[in-house]
Amino acid sequence: MNDVDGSSSLSMGGLILFAFLLAIGLTIALSLFRRFLYICRPNEMLVVSGKKTKLSSGEMLNFAVILAGRHWRVPFVQTVSRMDLRLIPIELQVTKVLSNGGIPLDVHAIANVKITSDVRYVHNAVERFLNLPPENIRLSAKQTLEGVLRGVISQLTPEQVNEDRIEFANKLLEMTSDDFNKMGLHLDTLKVQRVEDEAKYLVNIARTQIANAIRDAENAENQADQEVAQEQAAARQQAEVAKKQAEIGISTKRNQLRALTGKLEGDAQSVEREAQAASEQARAEAEQELQSVRKELETKRLYAEIVLPAEAARDAATLEAEGDAAPRREQGAAAAEVIRAMAEAVKAAGPEAREIFVLSQLDTLVGQVAAKVKEMQIGEVQVIDAGDGRALPALAASFPQTVIAVLGSLKDLTGVDVAAMLAAGGAK
Repeated sequence: MNDVDGSSSLSMGGLILFAFLLAIGLTIALSLFRRFLYICRPNEMLVVSGKKTKLSSGEMLNFAVILAGRHWRVPFVQTVSRMDLRLIPIELQVTKVLSNGGIPLDVHAIANVKITSDVRYVHNAVERFLNLPPENIRLSAKQTLEGVLRGVISQLTPEQVNEDRIEFANKLLEMTSDDFNKMGLHLDTLKVQRVEDEAKYLVNIARTQIANAIRDAENAENQADQEVAQEQAAARQQAEVAKKQAEIGISTKRNQLRALTGKLEGDAQSVEREAQAASEQARAEAEQELQSVRKELETKRLYAEIVLPAEAARDAATLEAEGDAAPRREQGAAAAEVIRAMAEAVKAAGPEAREIFVLSQLDTLVGQVAAKVKEMQIGEVQVIDAGDGRALPALAASFPQTVIAVLGSLKDLTGVDVAAMLAAGGAK
C-alpha cells in the first residue's frame, strides 16, 4: 500500500515539473519570437543590416529596406533599425536677398519635409540619416532650402515673387528636387507666407496698382455709364418710334371709324329724309282728303240748316197766310196742315233725319277731328325694309288710314257713317 502511494506522489510531482518547464519554455519562445519578429508600421520603414540587396542598376548594398509587412531577424547575423517617415516642419526665413532688379527682399516660408519612400532614393536617406535624430534631418533640409530659396529669388523680380507665389513655390520644388533626391528626402509642401522689403518697393507697387485699379475701375464705370446711356438713348428712340407708329395706327383706325360713322350717318339721314318726305306727303294727302270731307259736310250742313228749314218755313208761311185769310175754322186746319207739312218734311227726310241732325253738328265734329289729325307730330321713324321696297309706301299709306279710323270712331259714337255719306255725295 505504501509503495502505491509513493508511486502516485512521484507521478504527480513529475507532471507538475513538466508543466512548469513547458510554461518556461513557451515564455522563452514567445520572448524570442517577439525579439526577432519586426512589423513595419505605416509611418516608418525597417532597415535590415546584414542582408544584401541588389539594386536595379546592379549595385549591391549591405542592407535592405522594408517599407511594409514584417521581417524575421536572423539572430547574431542581422540587425534591424526603424526610420520615421512622418513630416518634419521647417520654418524658412531669408532676409535681404537681392532679387532680379537689385531690390532686397525678406521672405518667410513654411516647408514640410520627410524621408522619401521612393525605392530609387530611399537608400540615400539610410546612408545619411540612419539612427540620427530628426533635428539633423531638419537642419540639413533647412540649409538646402534656404540656399535654393536665395537662388530662386535672385532670378525673379519682386513683382513675380510677391504676385505669383504658387509659381514661386513650384520653382522652389523643382530646384530642390535634385538635392533632396541625393539626400533621400522629399519636399512635401512649401508655402510662402509673406514677402517684404525695407525700401517699401512692393508697397509702392501696391499703391500704384491700387491707383491703376481705381483708375481702371473708374474708366470701366464711365464706360459702363456711357454704354448704359447709349442703351437708354437707343431704348428711348425705339420707344419714340414705337409710340409714333402706334399713334399713326390709332389715327388710321380713327379715320376709318370716322369714315364708317359718316357713311352710316349719311345712310341714316337719307332714310330719315325719305321718311320725312313720305310723312309730309301723307300728311298733305290726308289734309286734302279732310278738306274734301269738310266740303261735303259743309254742303250737307247748309242743306240741312238753311235749305230744308227755309222750305219748311216758306210752306208754313204760305199756309199761315192762307189761314189768316180763312175763317178761324180754317186756322185750325192750317195749323194742322203746318204740323202735317213739318211731319211730311221730316218723313220726307226718312231715315236720314238723324243724319241731318248729325250733319247740322258735323262742322264742329269734323273740325275737332281735323285739329287732332293736324296736331299729330311724327318724330323719328325707323323703316326696316325686307328688300322688296314696300316698307316706305306702306308708311305713307298709313296716314289716310288714320283719317278713316277717326271717321270710323265717329260712326261708333253717333251711329252715322260719315264716310259713306261723303262717298254717296261724291257719287252724285
